[in-house]
Order: sequence, then structure tokens, then C-alpha cells
Amino acid sequence: MKDIMQGVYTVTTKSFDDTTSPKQQFNVDGKQVYVYFGITRGYSLSISESPIHISSAMMFEFEPTSDYLFIYRLWEIAQKFISFLCYRRNAWIPEVELSAPYKEGKHEKFATLYVLSQYGETEVKRIKEKRYIKQEHISGHEGRILSEIAKDMLYIRHIPETDESGRQIDAAKFIMITAAFEWEFRQLFPEGIKKSEKTVEIEDQAEKAIQELIDLSSGKLKKKYRFLKKLIRSDSLQDEVIYTGNQLGKVIDVFGKRLYELNNGTLNYTEMGQRLADQRNHYAHGDLDKDFIGESLSDVVFMRYVVYAIQLSRFGIDEKSIQHAINELFRCGILIN
Repeated sequence: MKDIMQGVYTVTTKSFDDTTSPKQQFNVDGKQVYVYFGITRGYSLSISESPIHISSAMMFEFEPTSDYLFIYRLWEIAQKFISFLCYRRNAWIPEVELSAPYKEGKHEKFATLYVLSQYGETEVKRIKEKRYIKQEHISGHEGRILSEIAKDMLYIRHIPETDESGRQIDAAKFIMITAAFEWEFRQLFPEGIKKSEKTVEIEDQAEKAIQELIDLSSGKLKKKYRFLKKLIRSDSLQDEVIYTGNQLGKVIDVFGKRLYELNNGTLNYTEMGQRLADQRNHYAHGDLDKDFIGESLSDVVFMRYVVYAIQLSRFGIDEKSIQHAINELFRCGILIN
């Protein structure tokens, strides 16, 4: 305290080893890439600049290459990764440092990649509020997430451009969020909903009956029967919502109960699934001017949390980390023990 009162301050930073995460491996177009996170330090003796600059960094390591399209591809993957963690597309990465092996395991910067289209207004408020998924919540799974992005297997098309636009739900956003849910549902449950022997038996009978109609028909009628045959074993949106609630209730119920209570409602996956299906049918028939049915606006807001729960679950992230990630990303204000 004595030194502080006299205007003397001492700043100590931790070592690189203490502030660098373990490497995670993933593949991009058949090439092996390693990713890790760390803290970069910059120093300046100029009186017009801060004497020390500390920033977080995501680093990729790969075999030396002159293929700059590959490097740009890595930038695209990194951009999508950050957007996924922030639930907004305007998480800018306008500048990338390129380094080459030097000696004793060190690297030397030799170039800077600028992506001119990536300059825009930074949402500093969201950063200060820590409205993003922290690295500690996905630690050990970064490579898997990046691999899914590289293979275009992680659904992120529904992510809004900005935080402000993400707060506005219209017909287009409704369709994209429900599409994200159904896409990710099939990734987490590739075999679909587990059905009873009785249900399977009924579906077999229905399929046999409609196959007979297909064999006896022709032209447009035959196409109609074939279309109906595909629907026999398909799961409805309502059924998928109910099944997800049963499978991931330990993770997502706490968010759903809080959200519906704030709107004087209750969390009920059966009713929620029906409302979402009815609302989507309105839009499918061109009724874009229809108001949201009952609590379906709350339903689609909740579905944003559900989509993240499904995605993080299939990466193998534990339940508590998923809850912390959703809670902080969307500022749900729930106490997670």
C-alpha cells in the first residue's frame, strides 16, 4: 500500500506455459492442424502508447506451406468458431499474424494477413459483459468443434449478424432457428427417436399398404404415394422437441422454466412442440403476417438455448459446463451450482 500511495506500481505476468492451453488436433482438407490458446504480450517505450499490451490469441500450427488459400481457409474456420462462441457474426478477425519456425521451439513473425472485409464496429459492451462461451467451458474439445466447422457439420446459419439483430425474432429467424434444431437433432440422435415395438409394427403395416398403392398407380399419383411413404417413419418436429426435453432435461430445464415463468407460462415440451409445428406450418403456407401462436415466441427464444445444448452435448462437453456456457452467453441470470 505504501508504494501505491507513492505512485509506484508493479505488474507481473504469468509465464507462457501457465497461460497456454494444451494443443488440440483437427484436419482441414486432409491437412493436420493444431490449435491452442494463449496470451500474447507486447511492450512499448513510447510515451504515446501503453507500456504493455496483453491480448488473448488463438494459434494454429501446421506444416510450412505456400498455399495461401489454405491459410485463408483457416481464417474462415477461425471466424466461424468465434461467431459460434459469441452468437453473432460481427466478431471481427481483421488481422492475422503469420510466423515461421525459428529455433529452440520458437517462432518468428514474417507477415501479416489483412482481411479487408472484416472491419466494422466492435460490440465492446458484449465483450465487457463477457457474453460469450469461455474457453474454460470447452477446454479439451476445441479441436472437435473446429473439425465440425471445417467439415460444415456444425449448423451456424441461424447466428445473427449482430447482438441487436439477434434480439429481434421474425419469420426468417424463426425458420432458421427451427432448422438449426432439426439439423443438430439428427447429428446428436442419428437413429432418430427410439420407438416401441408396437409403433414399429404399425409403421411396417402402413409402409406395406402404401407400397401396394404405389405398385398399382402411375404418374403424379404414384409420386404422391412415394412422398407419403417417406413420411411414415419420419419424426415430427413436436416429437423431436419432446424427445430432446426427455434426453437433455437435466441441462436445459432450468433455462426453460425460468424463461416461461417470466412470461407467466410453464415449460411443457408437448405443448411447445405443437406450437412450433403450427407456427412453422403458417409460414410454410405463406402466412408470414401471422402473429406468433400463444407462447411460440418464447418457444423459439428457448430453442436458441436448446440448439447450443445439443451442439455442446455432441462434442462431449459435460452438463455443468454446458449450463455455464449458455447462462453466460445469453445472460440468463441463473445460479448454476
